[in-house]
Amino acid sequence: MTQPLGGQDPRQVGPYELVRRLGRGGMGEVFLGRSPGGRLVAVKVVAAELAHDADFRRRFALEVAAARKVGGFYTAQVVDADTDAVRPWLVTAYIPGPSLHQVVRDTGPLPLRALRVLGSGLAEGLAAIHAADLVHRDLKPGNVIVADDGPRVIDFGIARALDGGQHTGTVIGTPGFMSPEQARGEPTGPASDVFALGCVLAFAATGHSPYGQGRPDVVLYRTVHEPPDLEGVPDELTAFVRICLAPEPGGRPLLSDALRRLATSAEDTQWLPGRVAAMIGERRAATLSLRERTEPEPRRAGPEPQRTGPASRLRRRAVPVAAAATLAVAGAAWAFIALQHPFDTAGGTGTSGSTATAKAAAWSGDPCDVTNYTLIQDHQLTSVGQAGGLTNGADRVKTCTWKVGPATVDNNRTLTLAYSTAPFHLITDRKAPKEPANAQLDKLNSAAAYANQDEDRCEIDWRTPDGYAAVLESEPGGSASCITGTRFAQDLAPKLAGGT
Repeated sequence: MTQPLGGQDPRQVGPYELVRRLGRGGMGEVFLGRSPGGRLVAVKVVAAELAHDADFRRRFALEVAAARKVGGFYTAQVVDADTDAVRPWLVTAYIPGPSLHQVVRDTGPLPLRALRVLGSGLAEGLAAIHAADLVHRDLKPGNVIVADDGPRVIDFGIARALDGGQHTGTVIGTPGFMSPEQARGEPTGPASDVFALGCVLAFAATGHSPYGQGRPDVVLYRTVHEPPDLEGVPDELTAFVRICLAPEPGGRPLLSDALRRLATSAEDTQWLPGRVAAMIGERRAATLSLRERTEPEPRRAGPEPQRTGPASRLRRRAVPVAAAATLAVAGAAWAFIALQHPFDTAGGTGTSGSTATAKAAAWSGDPCDVTNYTLIQDHQLTSVGQAGGLTNGADRVKTCTWKVGPATVDNNRTLTLAYSTAPFHLITDRKAPKEPANAQLDKLNSAAAYANQDEDRCEIDWRTPDGYAAVLESEPGGSASCITGTRFAQDLAPKLAGGT
């Protein structure tokens, strides 16, 4: 849900009046904005500390330029940007609908007609992205918005321009929806997006990835070495989904073939099950009042709130705060690893600074939200989502797992952060590590370090002012030393404690 603007939030970005806060992450902030003509948009503002990084600005400008070439009906397009502003910003289309992940989670798998409309729309959206010489590289249910007139592909933030049709480099994506070549760290091109399309359709039909759930490295192994599980996919689509999931890129269909196989259209809301259409209607209704401007509020004593962009001198306007809306944060160039880290929408109203936001996220949201750009860079982490089945001793333990180094199937080194308001342990067959002094636990409150019997996992746990936290360092082969995990915990602990 959206939040009212805080005292330190800008009220104007370029010509766009900001009306609600949507979230905050390591790369910047996202706001619901209103154009001069009254159209609602998503406004993304780069974090102040990154705005001073010349290399970051260069990458951001390149990706904005590439993403602005993407057209088509089934994508959320970039509508404006200023990469030279004091704090660069980007504006994308607003889509009043839930993500595919939310739809399936809350209402169950989609019926055959909806699957065909979904697949046809996604194929057309990917074709538009590829026509702009981009490859998405992270198509997944969370990056698909379900609207009453068809799906939209969003978040091209980790897309890359195609060099000769393929891209080689650091692997970024989501296990369960990554192609085998992506998982192996090999060149990726349009065929990788076709593979992801097959995974998304299987998810929409069954409620799970065709490569199952569990630890990210296990899911990646299945993707490379095992056939997909397509039980539950309608017979009419099984053959098509299976060929999309061919192990080798050359065995997968072209998007033009996919469009011919799935050809259909979303002429009206009848393509959606009733409960899904109702979800979309609720979101549309919740944002109607935000389209209208209100009279300017009386000028208050004290300094003006911080403004961003060349039009910062425009007058501040009052903002209706009663209506709450879920905005699908429509994507485009959000810098090279920005969208690995979900925006925090759980923080309290009016908080300022990354520390307060991280603390709020930790104890009411997703642990993937508590990191920032510096932590990710310093520890060479790549987000691979939430891990399950690791904890013992508490019912409501929340976890997030990162690869340490490249997110390839050959790299099994991971860090998992977990926290809960009740005590818990990440490993049960614990024993004290051989050299606990090397872990430097004195900087953590009431901390302890434990290794498992095979010494390939090390748990560092500590007490925080609001609960309990732990980091699990996993290094297959018996090389876990607790040092990597402890350094990460030391850097993160002040944020969870509300310090600096």
